[in-house]
Amino acid sequence: MTKKSFLFLFLSLMQLTVFAQNKDRRAKYHSFGAQVIGSYFWGDVASSIKTVRSGWGLQYYYKVKSNIAFTVDANYIRLVADDESSSSAGNRSTADVYIRNLHMRNDVAEVGAHARFELYPCNDYFSKRKGVNYFGTIGLGVLYSNPRAKDSTGHWRNLRPIHTENRSYSAFTAYIPVSAGVSFKLANHIDLELEFGYRFTFTDYLDDAKGEYVDPANLPNNDARYFSNRSAESQNQFNGHERDLNYIQNDLGYPILTTSDGYSYVSSTAPGQLRGTRFGLDGYFVAMVRVVYIIPRK
Repeated sequence: MTKKSFLFLFLSLMQLTVFAQNKDRRAKYHSFGAQVIGSYFWGDVASSIKTVRSGWGLQYYYKVKSNIAFTVDANYIRLVADDESSSSAGNRSTADVYIRNLHMRNDVAEVGAHARFELYPCNDYFSKRKGVNYFGTIGLGVLYSNPRAKDSTGHWRNLRPIHTENRSYSAFTAYIPVSAGVSFKLANHIDLELEFGYRFTFTDYLDDAKGEYVDPANLPNNDARYFSNRSAESQNQFNGHERDLNYIQNDLGYPILTTSDGYSYVSSTAPGQLRGTRFGLDGYFVAMVRVVYIIPRK
Protein backbone atom coordinates (compact mmCIF):
# COMPACT_ATOMS: atom_id res chain seq x y z
CA MET A 1 0.00 0.00 0.00
CA THR A 2 1.40 3.38 -1.02
CA LYS A 3 1.56 6.35 1.34
CA LYS A 4 -1.20 8.10 -0.63
CA SER A 5 -3.46 5.05 -0.45
CA PHE A 6 -2.84 4.69 3.27
CA LEU A 7 -3.54 8.40 3.85
CA PHE A 8 -6.77 8.18 1.81
CA LEU A 9 -7.93 5.12 3.79
CA PHE A 10 -7.06 6.77 7.11
CA LEU A 11 -8.95 9.98 6.26
CA SER A 12 -11.96 7.97 5.08
CA LEU A 13 -12.10 6.02 8.34
CA MET A 14 -11.82 9.26 10.31
CA GLN A 15 -14.70 10.75 8.34
CA LEU A 16 -16.86 7.67 8.99
CA THR A 17 -16.04 7.83 12.71
CA VAL A 18 -16.91 11.53 12.91
CA PHE A 19 -20.11 10.93 10.94
CA ALA A 20 -21.14 8.09 13.29
CA GLN A 21 -20.38 10.23 16.34
CA ASN A 22 -22.42 13.10 14.91
CA LYS A 23 -25.32 10.74 14.25
CA ASP A 24 -25.21 9.46 17.82
CA ARG A 25 -25.01 13.02 19.09
CA ARG A 26 -28.05 14.04 17.04
CA ALA A 27 -29.99 11.02 18.30
CA LYS A 28 -29.49 11.92 21.99
CA TYR A 29 -32.15 13.76 23.94
CA HIS A 30 -33.84 13.96 27.35
CA SER A 31 -37.52 13.83 28.27
CA PHE A 32 -39.82 13.70 31.27
CA GLY A 33 -43.08 11.77 31.55
CA ALA A 34 -46.07 11.55 33.88
CA GLN A 35 -48.05 8.31 34.05
CA VAL A 36 -51.20 6.78 35.51
CA ILE A 37 -50.94 3.13 36.46
CA GLY A 38 -53.33 0.22 36.83
CA SER A 39 -52.13 -2.68 39.01
CA TYR A 40 -53.09 -6.32 39.47
CA PHE A 41 -51.50 -8.24 42.35
CA TRP A 42 -50.23 -11.81 41.85
CA GLY A 43 -49.46 -13.58 45.13
CA ASP A 44 -50.87 -15.92 47.77
CA VAL A 45 -53.99 -13.94 48.72
CA ALA A 46 -56.41 -14.06 45.79
CA SER A 47 -56.98 -11.31 43.23
CA SER A 48 -59.56 -10.66 40.53
CA ILE A 49 -60.78 -7.84 38.32
CA LYS A 50 -62.42 -6.45 41.48
CA THR A 51 -59.02 -5.88 43.10
CA VAL A 52 -57.47 -3.83 40.26
CA ARG A 53 -56.34 -0.44 41.59
CA SER A 54 -54.73 2.74 40.28
CA GLY A 55 -51.50 4.62 40.93
CA TRP A 56 -49.31 7.29 39.39
CA GLY A 57 -45.66 8.03 38.70
CA LEU A 58 -42.95 10.07 36.98
CA GLN A 59 -40.29 9.05 34.48
CA TYR A 60 -36.97 10.50 33.30
CA TYR A 61 -35.80 9.32 29.85
CA TYR A 62 -32.35 9.64 28.23
CA LYS A 63 -31.87 8.55 24.62
CA VAL A 64 -28.25 7.42 24.18
CA LYS A 65 -28.30 5.64 20.80
CA SER A 66 -30.55 5.44 17.78
CA ASN A 67 -32.73 2.79 19.42
CA ILE A 68 -31.40 2.52 23.01
CA ALA A 69 -32.43 4.63 26.00
CA PHE A 70 -32.25 4.57 29.78
CA THR A 71 -35.16 5.51 32.02
CA VAL A 72 -35.68 6.06 35.74
CA ASP A 73 -39.19 5.69 37.20
CA ALA A 74 -40.56 6.71 40.58
CA ASN A 75 -44.07 5.28 41.17
CA TYR A 76 -46.77 4.96 43.78
CA ILE A 77 -48.81 1.78 43.24
CA ARG A 78 -51.67 0.40 45.34
CA LEU A 79 -51.94 -3.40 45.45
CA VAL A 80 -55.10 -5.08 46.72
CA ALA A 81 -56.02 -8.73 47.25
CA ASP A 82 -59.14 -10.30 48.76
CA ASP A 83 -59.93 -14.01 48.96
CA GLU A 84 -63.66 -13.39 48.58
CA SER A 85 -63.09 -11.57 45.27
CA SER A 86 -62.40 -14.89 43.53
CA SER A 87 -64.45 -17.31 45.64
CA SER A 88 -67.97 -17.80 46.93
CA ALA A 89 -70.08 -20.13 49.04
CA GLY A 90 -71.16 -23.05 46.88
CA ASN A 91 -68.13 -22.95 44.58
CA ARG A 92 -66.18 -26.00 45.70
CA SER A 93 -63.27 -25.32 43.35
CA THR A 94 -62.39 -22.21 45.42
CA ALA A 95 -63.49 -23.58 48.82
CA ASP A 96 -60.00 -23.32 50.36
CA VAL A 97 -59.76 -19.66 49.42
CA TYR A 98 -63.25 -18.91 50.70
CA ILE A 99 -62.44 -20.55 54.03
CA ARG A 100 -59.12 -18.69 54.42
CA ASN A 101 -60.82 -15.26 54.19
CA LEU A 102 -57.67 -13.13 54.02
CA HIS A 103 -57.33 -9.70 52.42
CA MET A 104 -54.69 -7.01 52.18
CA ARG A 105 -53.90 -3.54 50.84
CA ASN A 106 -50.32 -2.55 50.11
CA ASP A 107 -49.29 0.97 49.08
CA VAL A 108 -46.02 0.31 47.27
CA ALA A 109 -43.45 3.01 46.47
CA GLU A 110 -40.95 1.92 43.83
CA VAL A 111 -37.87 3.42 42.16
CA GLY A 112 -36.39 1.60 39.19
CA ALA A 113 -33.82 2.06 36.41
CA HIS A 114 -34.47 0.46 33.02
CA ALA A 115 -32.73 -0.19 29.73
CA ARG A 116 -35.12 0.46 26.86
CA PHE A 117 -34.81 -0.99 23.36
CA GLU A 118 -36.87 0.58 20.56
CA LEU A 119 -37.88 -1.30 17.42
CA TYR A 120 -37.38 1.52 14.89
CA PRO A 121 -34.09 3.41 15.28
CA CYS A 122 -33.76 7.14 14.66
CA ASN A 123 -30.24 8.44 13.90
CA ASP A 124 -31.42 12.00 13.48
CA TYR A 125 -32.88 14.67 15.75
CA PHE A 126 -35.89 13.71 17.87
CA SER A 127 -38.21 15.64 15.56
CA LYS A 128 -37.50 12.98 12.90
CA ARG A 129 -38.61 10.08 15.12
CA LYS A 130 -41.25 7.63 13.91
CA GLY A 131 -44.92 8.44 14.38
CA VAL A 132 -45.42 5.03 16.00
CA ASN A 133 -42.70 2.98 17.67
CA TYR A 134 -42.55 -0.14 19.83
CA PHE A 135 -40.25 -0.82 22.75
CA GLY A 136 -39.27 -3.32 25.42
CA THR A 137 -37.62 -2.68 28.78
CA ILE A 138 -35.81 -4.55 31.52
CA GLY A 139 -34.33 -3.13 34.69
CA LEU A 140 -33.74 -3.29 38.41
CA GLY A 141 -35.36 -1.39 41.25
CA VAL A 142 -36.13 -1.14 44.94
CA LEU A 143 -39.61 -0.92 46.45
CA TYR A 144 -41.09 -0.12 49.85
CA SER A 145 -43.88 -2.46 50.94
CA ASN A 146 -46.42 -2.05 53.75
CA PRO A 147 -49.19 -4.71 53.73
CA ARG A 148 -52.25 -3.81 55.78
CA ALA A 149 -55.62 -5.39 56.66
CA LYS A 150 -58.84 -4.26 58.33
CA ASP A 151 -59.59 -5.28 61.89
CA SER A 152 -63.05 -6.05 63.31
CA THR A 153 -63.78 -2.31 63.68
CA GLY A 154 -62.93 -1.54 60.04
CA HIS A 155 -59.59 0.17 60.78
CA TRP A 156 -56.55 -0.60 58.61
CA ARG A 157 -53.66 -2.13 60.57
CA ASN A 158 -50.02 -2.59 59.52
CA LEU A 159 -49.33 -6.33 59.32
CA ARG A 160 -45.52 -6.44 59.14
CA PRO A 161 -44.90 -5.62 62.84
CA ILE A 162 -47.65 -8.03 63.96
CA HIS A 163 -45.79 -11.19 62.78
CA THR A 164 -48.82 -13.21 61.69
CA GLU A 165 -46.60 -16.18 60.76
CA ASN A 166 -44.16 -15.57 63.62
CA ARG A 167 -41.57 -14.37 61.10
CA SER A 168 -39.92 -11.03 60.35
CA TYR A 169 -39.46 -9.57 56.88
CA SER A 170 -38.10 -6.31 55.53
CA ALA A 171 -40.15 -3.37 54.31
CA PHE A 172 -37.74 -3.04 51.36
CA THR A 173 -37.06 -5.47 48.56
CA ALA A 174 -35.52 -5.46 45.09
CA TYR A 175 -37.55 -6.13 41.97
CA ILE A 176 -36.94 -6.76 38.27
CA PRO A 177 -39.33 -4.89 35.96
CA VAL A 178 -39.96 -6.15 32.42
CA SER A 179 -42.37 -4.53 30.01
CA ALA A 180 -43.39 -3.89 26.42
CA GLY A 181 -45.09 -0.84 25.00
CA VAL A 182 -45.92 1.44 22.11
CA SER A 183 -45.31 5.18 21.69
CA PHE A 184 -47.26 7.65 19.55
CA LYS A 185 -45.87 10.97 18.35
CA LEU A 186 -48.55 13.57 19.11
CA ALA A 187 -46.49 16.69 18.45
CA ASN A 188 -42.87 17.69 17.90
CA HIS A 189 -42.13 17.59 21.65
CA ILE A 190 -44.94 15.35 22.95
CA ASP A 191 -45.47 11.58 22.90
CA LEU A 192 -48.20 9.33 24.28
CA GLU A 193 -47.08 5.90 25.49
CA LEU A 194 -48.86 2.71 26.54
CA GLU A 195 -46.81 0.22 28.54
CA PHE A 196 -47.62 -3.20 30.01
CA GLY A 197 -45.32 -5.06 32.38
CA TYR A 198 -44.69 -7.29 35.36
CA ARG A 199 -42.65 -6.76 38.53
CA PHE A 200 -40.67 -9.82 39.65
CA THR A 201 -39.98 -9.14 43.33
CA PHE A 202 -37.61 -10.84 45.76
CA THR A 203 -40.16 -11.26 48.56
CA ASP A 204 -43.10 -13.53 49.26
CA TYR A 205 -44.60 -11.14 51.80
CA LEU A 206 -46.22 -8.40 49.72
CA ASP A 207 -49.51 -9.87 51.02
CA ASP A 208 -48.14 -10.96 54.44
CA ALA A 209 -48.83 -14.62 53.57
CA LYS A 210 -46.24 -17.24 52.71
CA GLY A 211 -46.00 -20.33 54.89
CA GLU A 212 -48.15 -22.34 57.32
CA TYR A 213 -50.62 -21.49 60.06
CA VAL A 214 -48.77 -21.13 63.35
CA ASP A 215 -50.04 -22.61 66.60
CA PRO A 216 -51.81 -19.64 68.25
CA ALA A 217 -50.04 -20.48 71.52
CA ASN A 218 -46.73 -19.68 69.78
CA LEU A 219 -47.80 -16.34 68.32
CA PRO A 220 -46.43 -13.25 70.09
CA ASN A 221 -49.67 -11.36 70.82
CA ASN A 222 -53.46 -11.22 70.36
CA ASP A 223 -53.14 -9.14 67.18
CA ALA A 224 -51.02 -11.89 65.61
CA ARG A 225 -53.61 -14.49 66.60
CA TYR A 226 -56.45 -12.43 65.16
CA PHE A 227 -54.85 -11.49 61.81
CA SER A 228 -53.15 -14.85 61.29
CA ASN A 229 -56.34 -16.89 60.96
CA ARG A 230 -59.65 -15.27 59.97
CA SER A 231 -61.41 -18.41 58.77
CA ALA A 232 -64.06 -18.43 61.54
CA GLU A 233 -65.12 -14.77 61.09
CA SER A 234 -68.77 -14.33 60.20
CA GLN A 235 -67.97 -11.32 58.03
CA ASN A 236 -65.43 -10.38 55.39
CA GLN A 237 -64.03 -7.20 56.91
CA PHE A 238 -62.63 -5.94 53.60
CA ASN A 239 -66.04 -5.35 52.04
CA GLY A 240 -68.44 -6.01 54.93
CA HIS A 241 -70.11 -9.04 53.32
CA GLU A 242 -71.58 -11.75 55.53
CA ARG A 243 -69.95 -15.17 55.25
CA ASP A 244 -71.78 -18.52 55.12
CA LEU A 245 -70.28 -20.48 58.01
CA ASN A 246 -73.02 -23.11 57.71
CA TYR A 247 -71.78 -23.90 54.17
CA ILE A 248 -68.24 -24.40 55.54
CA GLN A 249 -69.32 -26.66 58.39
CA ASN A 250 -72.25 -28.59 56.91
CA ASP A 251 -71.63 -28.70 53.14
CA LEU A 252 -67.84 -28.81 53.16
CA GLY A 253 -67.61 -30.76 56.42
CA TYR A 254 -65.03 -28.58 58.20
CA PRO A 255 -66.13 -27.82 61.78
CA ILE A 256 -65.14 -24.64 63.58
CA LEU A 257 -62.82 -25.45 66.49
CA THR A 258 -62.53 -23.30 69.61
CA THR A 259 -59.63 -23.41 72.04
CA SER A 260 -60.01 -23.17 75.82
CA ASP A 261 -59.28 -19.44 75.71
CA GLY A 262 -61.97 -18.76 73.07
CA TYR A 263 -59.82 -18.69 69.91
CA SER A 264 -61.78 -20.09 66.93
CA TYR A 265 -60.74 -21.35 63.49
CA VAL A 266 -61.97 -23.73 60.79
CA SER A 267 -60.44 -27.20 61.14
CA SER A 268 -58.85 -27.11 57.65
CA THR A 269 -56.75 -24.12 58.78
CA ALA A 270 -55.26 -25.82 61.84
CA PRO A 271 -51.61 -25.21 62.78
CA GLY A 272 -49.28 -26.73 60.18
CA GLN A 273 -51.74 -26.34 57.28
CA LEU A 274 -50.81 -24.11 54.35
CA ARG A 275 -51.65 -20.43 54.77
CA GLY A 276 -49.79 -19.25 51.66
CA THR A 277 -51.09 -21.25 48.72
CA ARG A 278 -49.07 -20.06 45.71
CA PHE A 279 -45.61 -21.38 44.82
CA GLY A 280 -42.99 -18.70 44.13
CA LEU A 281 -42.43 -15.09 45.07
CA ASP A 282 -45.05 -12.34 44.93
CA GLY A 283 -45.30 -9.92 42.01
CA TYR A 284 -47.74 -7.68 40.20
CA PHE A 285 -48.81 -6.62 36.73
CA VAL A 286 -48.89 -2.96 35.69
CA ALA A 287 -50.50 -1.10 32.81
CA MET A 288 -49.37 2.49 32.26
CA VAL A 289 -50.53 5.44 30.17
CA ARG A 290 -47.80 8.07 29.94
CA VAL A 291 -47.59 11.58 28.51
CA VAL A 292 -44.00 12.48 27.57
CA TYR A 293 -42.49 15.94 27.06
CA ILE A 294 -39.19 16.03 25.12
CA ILE A 295 -36.85 18.75 26.32
CA PRO A 296 -36.01 21.08 23.38
CA ARG A 297 -32.43 21.53 22.29
CA LYS A 298 -30.84 24.99 22.39
